[in-house]
Amino acid sequence: MSADSSDLLVAWEEACVQFQKATGFDLGSTTTKESKEDVVAKFNSVKAKDEEDRQKVERVKNVVGRTILAVERLGQIAADGAAMVFGSPANITMNCISFFINVGVEYKNIALNIEDLFGRIVTIMERFQIYRDNEEVLKPPMIRVAHRLLISVIDICRLCYKLMKKNWVKKVLKVALFSDDGGIKDQFALLDSLENQELHMKTTSTLIASEKTQQTIQHVDAQNAKIASYVTELTENATDQKILKELKDNLGVDDSLSKGEYQWYNDKFDLSSCSWLGSDEEYKSWSNSEEGTSPLLLLKGDEGCGKSYVMTAIIRDLLKRYPQNRDDATRISISYCYLTRGGKKNTQGSKSDQGAQSERSIRDALREWAWQIINKDIFYRKNIQALFKKSPDLGDLKQIWQKLFLNHLTEDVTFYLLLDGTNELDERGVNDLCTIVQTLAKSEMGAGRLKIAITSRPTLVQKLSIPSSASTPIVDLRAKNRADMEKYIRNKADTLTIFQKTSSQVQTLKEEVCKGLLDAVDGNFSLADLKLREISTKYDPEEVRQIVQNVNSSADLKDSVADIIRECNRTLTTREMEDLNTILLWVMHAKWTLQVYELEAILFVQQGHASLQPLVNEIKEKFSSFFEVEGDDTMASVTLKYDSIAEYFQNPVADSQAAETSPSKALTKGEIRMVQHFVEKLCDQDIYSRLGLEEFFDQKLSQSETGVMVDCDNAHARIALACLRAVSEDLGDEGRPLKSYGVNFLASHLKQIDLDKVYPHLKAELGPPLMKLFRDPEAISRSVSDFQWSYLDEGLQSVVRLFRSSALTSKIGTVDKEDKVWVENFLKDANPEVALLKDAAKLMAEKWLSAEDSQEVLRAFGWLYGYMNKIQNIDDPKEPRFQWCPEYKKIEIQEIGMVMHKVEAIYSPDMSNLRTLRNLATTYRDCGHISEAIEQFKHVIDLDSEYNLALAGLAISYAAEVAGGPQPDWRNALHYQDILIKRLETGTPLFTYRGVAEELNGLLWDKAEWLRKLKQFDEPLQIYMNWLKDEPDNNEVRLEYIFTLCEAERYTTVVETLQNLDQVHAEQTKTRLVELFQQNADNETYHSSVVQAYHHCGDISRIKSYYEQSLADARQDPNTYISTHVRTTLTYHLAAMLWNHAKQDCDKEEAIKLWESLLPESNTYAQVIAARRLARIYIAKAAEAGSDSVRALEMLDRVKSFAHRDGTKPEDEDGWGIGLSTGQVRSLLARYYSRVGDVQTARKLLKPDMDVGLKLLCDEDPDNDWQGYRKLGDVFMDCGDDDNAIAAWSLIQPTQGIQLYRSNSMTSPRLNGEDRSVEDETGDTRPPLRHATTSFNLANKLSGPLTYSCDGRCGKQWTYADDIYICRECIDCQFDASCLGKLKQGTLARDMCDKNHSFLYIPAWDIASADRVEAGSVLVGSRVLNVNEWREGIKRDWDAAVADGEALTVNGVAT
Repeated sequence: MSADSSDLLVAWEEACVQFQKATGFDLGSTTTKESKEDVVAKFNSVKAKDEEDRQKVERVKNVVGRTILAVERLGQIAADGAAMVFGSPANITMNCISFFINVGVEYKNIALNIEDLFGRIVTIMERFQIYRDNEEVLKPPMIRVAHRLLISVIDICRLCYKLMKKNWVKKVLKVALFSDDGGIKDQFALLDSLENQELHMKTTSTLIASEKTQQTIQHVDAQNAKIASYVTELTENATDQKILKELKDNLGVDDSLSKGEYQWYNDKFDLSSCSWLGSDEEYKSWSNSEEGTSPLLLLKGDEGCGKSYVMTAIIRDLLKRYPQNRDDATRISISYCYLTRGGKKNTQGSKSDQGAQSERSIRDALREWAWQIINKDIFYRKNIQALFKKSPDLGDLKQIWQKLFLNHLTEDVTFYLLLDGTNELDERGVNDLCTIVQTLAKSEMGAGRLKIAITSRPTLVQKLSIPSSASTPIVDLRAKNRADMEKYIRNKADTLTIFQKTSSQVQTLKEEVCKGLLDAVDGNFSLADLKLREISTKYDPEEVRQIVQNVNSSADLKDSVADIIRECNRTLTTREMEDLNTILLWVMHAKWTLQVYELEAILFVQQGHASLQPLVNEIKEKFSSFFEVEGDDTMASVTLKYDSIAEYFQNPVADSQAAETSPSKALTKGEIRMVQHFVEKLCDQDIYSRLGLEEFFDQKLSQSETGVMVDCDNAHARIALACLRAVSEDLGDEGRPLKSYGVNFLASHLKQIDLDKVYPHLKAELGPPLMKLFRDPEAISRSVSDFQWSYLDEGLQSVVRLFRSSALTSKIGTVDKEDKVWVENFLKDANPEVALLKDAAKLMAEKWLSAEDSQEVLRAFGWLYGYMNKIQNIDDPKEPRFQWCPEYKKIEIQEIGMVMHKVEAIYSPDMSNLRTLRNLATTYRDCGHISEAIEQFKHVIDLDSEYNLALAGLAISYAAEVAGGPQPDWRNALHYQDILIKRLETGTPLFTYRGVAEELNGLLWDKAEWLRKLKQFDEPLQIYMNWLKDEPDNNEVRLEYIFTLCEAERYTTVVETLQNLDQVHAEQTKTRLVELFQQNADNETYHSSVVQAYHHCGDISRIKSYYEQSLADARQDPNTYISTHVRTTLTYHLAAMLWNHAKQDCDKEEAIKLWESLLPESNTYAQVIAARRLARIYIAKAAEAGSDSVRALEMLDRVKSFAHRDGTKPEDEDGWGIGLSTGQVRSLLARYYSRVGDVQTARKLLKPDMDVGLKLLCDEDPDNDWQGYRKLGDVFMDCGDDDNAIAAWSLIQPTQGIQLYRSNSMTSPRLNGEDRSVEDETGDTRPPLRHATTSFNLANKLSGPLTYSCDGRCGKQWTYADDIYICRECIDCQFDASCLGKLKQGTLARDMCDKNHSFLYIPAWDIASADRVEAGSVLVGSRVLNVNEWREGIKRDWDAAVADGEALTVNGVAT
C-alpha cells in the first residue's frame, strides 16, 4: 500500500466497526460468494398484492443489480489503493448490501421502497466515471474517490438500518422512506454535492472524468459536511437561485452534457498540446475582444483530427484571458456546447440524464449558450427574465437566435460562442446552423461583438460562409496538429510490447513506424491509433512495414471500417454475425448509452434464448474493432469506437460496398468449412496453393449466409417492436432490463418510424402489440404505472399516425374481430388520442379509489390529472397543457373535484365505499388541502369508527405543516394517534401487509415529536429513555433525548447525561461522549444545544474540555475522515463556543487562532466558514486599529487574501476564493472604509457594484428593477448611507395582492387601536407594522419578487421589503424581529451572526409606500423625491466622487 493512501485502510476499518456496532454484523468476517443474481433473487420472496407491487419489485431488482455492478466496478479501482487483509473493498460493500437487503426483504413495504434508496445511490455512483486509456494506471486521487464512495454506501446502509430498526410506520406513511433522517440526508448531500454545486456555485467540477481535478477530490474528501448549509453560505441568495431555476426551466436546458464533455477533455488535456494557437494569426485576431474581425472561426478536420481537444484548448485559453463571474459590469461571456449525442464521454451517466441528452440540435445549443451567459452576466439575465415574462414561447429558430443573442449585442457586450460536435447534426440541424451563420453579416448585427467558433468536418465547412464577407477564417487542423501528432505516435509506440526490446533492429523499426505513420495518417489521431493497434498484433517486421506503407494520405477511417467488415464476414460464425448486427443496430440508434446487461436482454428478446457465455467477453474478443467497452462485467457500457462506423452504414454507398461481401448463395460457414476440409485432405498442399483454393474458400466464407449489416431504415421499427414486448409482456429476468429502456423511449422510437421506408411485414408485426398496449387489461396494468401516456401528446400522436396505416393494422383482428372494431372506433372518434386512453383511464380510476398504499393513490391521481388536462386543452386550446405531472401542492381543490367528476363518468365508483372516501381524503392531504382532508377523514370515521387507515390519515393531516395552510393541530393529531396506538397494542394491524410491532414503534416516535411541539416533554423523554434502555448505543435516539431536555430547559439533566457518557465501555476504544461529539460534528443544533446547556449551568470550561477531549481523540484516529473532517469541524465549533461565550479577551484570541489554524485545511467546509468568520473579525479589528495603521493594513490584506484561489486552475469558471468571491471581499473592505470615515475610498471600491445596479435600472421593463434596487441597497449600506439604502429597499414592492389589500384594508379593524411605535424584542423602538392592522390572510396574499429567509431558521420569508433586519457586518444575513431578539439575548439556536453586530432596519411595508412608488416617488430620509431624479442624482454624485481616481481592485481583478 502506497504511503499517500495509507489512510484508506483505517477508514475502512472505522466504517466496518461502526457498522458492526449498529447491526452486530461483521463485514470483514466472511467472503461473500453471492453473485449479483443471488442478491437480486432475494426479492423473489417479497409478496406482491397486485401487479403494481410486482412491477415495483422488478424495479427494485433492477436498481439493486445496477448498484452491485457499480460497486464491483468501483471495487476494481479501489483495489489498487489499499491492501486490505480483511477483504476487498467490493467484497466488504457487497456484504453490507447483502445484509441490509436480507433485513429489508423481511418487511414488504421496506423492500419495495428500497428502490428509492438504492436508486439514489446508484445514480450518484454511475455519474462517477472512470475511463482507461490503453490500460493506463489511474491516478491516486481517483482511487481515493472510489474508496470514499464505497465507504459512503456502507454508512448509508448503517444509518438506514438504524432508521428501520427504530421507526417503521413514520417512514412508511411518508412518500420517501429514507429521506427525512438527518444523517442519511447528509450522506446523500455529500454524494450529490458536486451536482448541486454545478448550479449554485457555477463550477465545472464533475465526476464524469477519468482524471479528477484536485479541487473535486478535496470536495469529496470533505465527507459528511453539511453540504446544503455550505452551499447556502457560499452562493448567491435564494432569490437569485430561484430566478436561475425559473430561467433554466423556461429554456428547457440541461447543460450537464457539455460541462461533462468539457471536463472530460480538460482533465486529459496536455498543457503542451495545441501550442499552435498562440502563434496562429487567424485565431489571435478572432479571440481578441478588442478587434472587430470576422465573427466566425471555422476549425475543420475529419473524424480523429482532434477537433474536440482543440475546442477545449480554445475554451481554456478564453477563460484564462477573460475571467468569468467578476461581480462587475464587465460583459465578456464565454459559452460552449458539445453536441455529443448521448454523451460518448458520458457512458456511465445517469440513465435519466442521458435520456434528456439525446437528439441534440442547434436549438439546444442556442439555449445552452444562453443559459451559460445567464449565469455570468446579470444584465443579460435580467433581459432574458423580462423576455420570458412577456412570452415563454421563443418561436422558431431565427426568432430564438434574435431574442437570445442578436437583440442583446450592445456596444459593451462580447459573446464568445463555441460549438463542437457538428457531425452529430442531421440534415435539419445542418440547415439550422447555416441559417445562423447567414445572420453574421455586419448589417445583421448590433454594435457588440459576437464571436463564434465551430469545429466541423470539411464537407460542412463548404456550406458555412458569411454573406458579404471577403473570407471566413478556416483553420485546417490536419495542417496544425503535426507536432501533437508526432508526440502522440511516439508515446503510443513506446507502450507497444513489440517495441520494448532495446536491440537496434527493433528500435530502428520503431523509428520507421513513427516517421512513416506521421506522414501517412495526415493528422488523423484515430487512424494512427487504429494502425498502431494493428501493428501491435504482428510478429514479422515486414508485416509492420506493410501496414505503414498501405496507409496513404487520402485514407480515412471509413476505408478501415470496410476492411474490418470484410474480415468479420470472413471469420465470424452466423450466430456471432447476428449478435453483432443486433448490437450495432441498437448502439447506433439507442437513445442512451447501452450497457452489457441491456444488450443481453435485447438479444434474449430478439432470439428467444440467453447465451451461456458472457456477452461482455464476446464483444471484447470478437467485436472489439467496432465497440469501446468500458468495464469488465454486465454493467460495462458499450459505444461505437468511431463515428465513421455509423456513417458507413448510414451512407447508401455502404450497400454497394457490402454487396461485395454479402452472401450470393445460402451456404452456411459450416458447410463451406466441411468442403474445405475434404478438399485439403484430397489435395497435395502444393497443388492446393497453386490452384488458389485457399483464397477461393476465404472468399466463399466471407460471402456465406449473412454479412455485417445494419438495417437503418427499419431500425426504429425493430427497436420499437422489442420495446413493446418488454413493456407489455412478462419476459422473465432475462428480458426485464429492456423494460426500463422501453418505458423511457418507446414513444420516441415510434415517432421516428418512417412508414414509407419500413418493410410491410415489419409494419404488420408492430400492429398487434401496439394495440395490446392500450387495449389489453393485463398489458395496461403492466405498463400504465410507468408510462405517463396522459402527458405524452407527441407519443399519442405517433401512435394514432401509425394506426392509420393499413399495413400496420393488417394483422389486427385475425384472432379477435373486436380488436379491429376497437381500432376503427377510436380512429373515428373526434379526439382519437383521448379515445386511445379510455381503457387505461378506467384502470387508473379504479387504482386511485381502491389502492391501500398512499403512494399508489397519488400516482394514479397524477395520471388521471393529466388525462383530464388533455381533455380540457382539447376543448379549450387556451387551457395550459402540462407535459408532466405538476407539483401536487399546486393542484387546486376544484381540480381534484373535476378529476372525480371525470372518473364518475368513466368508472362509476361506489361513493359510499370507505376505501374510496379515504383515498379521496388522502389526495386532498397530499395536494396540500389540509382542511378538506380533515373533514373527509372525519366523515369516513363517522361511517366506521374502526377504520384504522382513516384514523391514521386524520392524525397525519392534523399534524401536517403546509406553507399557506392552517397551523398544525397537534392536540387533535395526538388524540387520534393515541386511539390508533391503543388499537395496535391489542394486535389490530394498520396495513394488511405489515407487522403490528413495527407500526406501533413508528406511531410512538411520531407521538413524541408531536408532544414536543406542544411543549409537553415528560412523555417524549420517557419514550426515548425506554428506547435507550434497549439500545444504549443508539446515538440517534440519544440526540433526540438531549434536544428534548434542552427544549424543556432541563439543562442540569443534559450535563448529567453527558457526564455519564464520559466513560469507556467494554469492547470500545473511545467513550460514548467522544462518539457523540464526533458523530454530530456537523450537527449545528447539537452544538448550540449542549453549549447552551452548559452556559446556563455556568460550566463552559467543562464543555470546552469535552471538545478538546473529542479533538484529541480525532487527531489520533487512524480514520482520515475523523482525523480530517471531524477534527476540523469540531475545531470550528470549539472556536465558535469560545468566541460567543468569551469571559476574557484571551478566549476570543484563542478562538481566532483556532479558526486561523483551519485556513490551510484545503477546501474543507470548516476552512470556508472559518474564512468568512475571520473576514468580518479582521474588518472589525482594522476599524479598531484606526485608518492607515500598520495593524489595519495587515488585517485588510488578510481579508483580500480570501479572494485568492489557491491551487485552482486559471481556466475554472467560478469566481470563488476561500469562502468569498471578489465582490464580497470588495463589500467587506468598503464597510471598513465607511466605518473609519473614508467614504471616498469605499465608493471607489463599490463603483463597479453601483454601475451594475444603475445599469440594471436602465431598461424599459420595470418588473425586474428590483434587482437593481437590491444592488443599490447593498452598496449604500456598505457605504453607511442608510437613508439611500432604505430608500432603495423600499422600492422593492409587492407585485401581487396590492389591489386586494387596498380594497379591504380600509374596512379591516385595527388590532392595536391606533398607529403607534412599538418596542421589539431587541429593545429598540421601531415604526408600527402597518399591515398588522389587517387580517393575517389578507397580508399573506401580498407577494413580491424576493426570496429571502430569516437566518434564525424560524421559517419567516420575505418576498418584498418589509420589516427586515440586515446585518451590516455579515454577508447575506438577515433576521426578523423575533430571531434578532433571540440573537441579542443569546438564545438563538444557531451559530450565526453576533449579538454585538449592528443592523440596517428596513421598515415594515405599508400602503403609503405602495402609493409613493405608484406615483413615481421615493422616500429618502424625510424627503419625498422623484425616483428618476433620485437615480440621476446618484449617478452624478458617484461619477464625481471617483472622478479623481480609478476604481480600486481586489487581488488584481480590475473593478
